[in-house]
Amino acid sequence: MWGGAFLTDNGSPSDFIATAGLITEYFTNLHQFMLPLNDYHEFYLFWWFSWSIMIGQFTARFVSGLRTWQLMLAMLVFPSVAIGTWFTVLYHYHSEGLHISSFINVAMISVGILMVVNSLDSLIRLYTENLNLTARHIGKSRYFLGNFAAMCALTILFQLDFLKIQWVGALVIAIYFGCLGYILLYKRKEVMAIEASPEENILDFNRIELAN
Repeated sequence: MWGGAFLTDNGSPSDFIATAGLITEYFTNLHQFMLPLNDYHEFYLFWWFSWSIMIGQFTARFVSGLRTWQLMLAMLVFPSVAIGTWFTVLYHYHSEGLHISSFINVAMISVGILMVVNSLDSLIRLYTENLNLTARHIGKSRYFLGNFAAMCALTILFQLDFLKIQWVGALVIAIYFGCLGYILLYKRKEVMAIEASPEENILDFNRIELAN
């Protein structure tokens, strides 16, 4: 898509740089995106809080041995560059009215589906391992059927408006404050004594294979 937008008669690489420069206007107008805090913002804030525990646990599996600046690059800088490039290309297609082929449409839909499947896979893997309900312990049939039933039940709860995302997000925030209070009351000395990651915590990419 980048080549189709900036390496054809419709554009040039300089157009990409000029379009990417518009991203700076997002930061200069950031206050307009944040306030007023309406229902739209509220929903997505609670949505991110609801997923934050899973994302934190997933990330913690692979950051052993990384320094703080390396973690910042891996979690913020590199993804932001990719996201900025992606939306720069999409905006150029929109502003110039460029045609998107059926093949690209199918490819983008496939990527979206893959992201959902990957997110569910990570979520299921985390909570089943935390509860010791892995396929190794309960068998593959029970594992697949149990998780399928759990996903269906959660979907039904959200469809019936019985389970509100605000409730889940508020519960997660309460858990955060509870953990912080526990650390301050009972583990403050141990936490304050931490100066660096233990030497035995080395960056081991083989852990990704163990997760499967």
